[in-house]
Amino acid sequence: MPYYMQRADFFIGKPGPGSIAEALAMGLPVIVERNAWTLSQERYNALWVREKQVGLVVANFNYIVEAVSHLLEKETFAQFRCKARKMHNRALLEIPDILSRILRESNR
Repeated sequence: MPYYMQRADFFIGKPGPGSIAEALAMGLPVIVERNAWTLSQERYNALWVREKQVGLVVANFNYIVEAVSHLLEKETFAQFRCKARKMHNRALLEIPDILSRILRESNR
């Protein structure tokens, strides 16, 4: 997957946390879908994409042509790419401390 992402300008896919994290780790803006068929645990991720302005959210992939056209507008693309590159997922480093704290508190 890294091979293809290194050659990509953006990512199109579902709003899964792994998909979004991988794309952002590569500095890629994202286009994700959010609708009634989006898994409940992934719905917030699409809202997060919009909130953090790291990509676009479409209601249906039938609108992908319009979304890609909008994403590739010079200023829009530059803004999304800049914000995507500034994201640094530190969850891997933070989770052990969080779990350790939960265990300590549960043993009290």
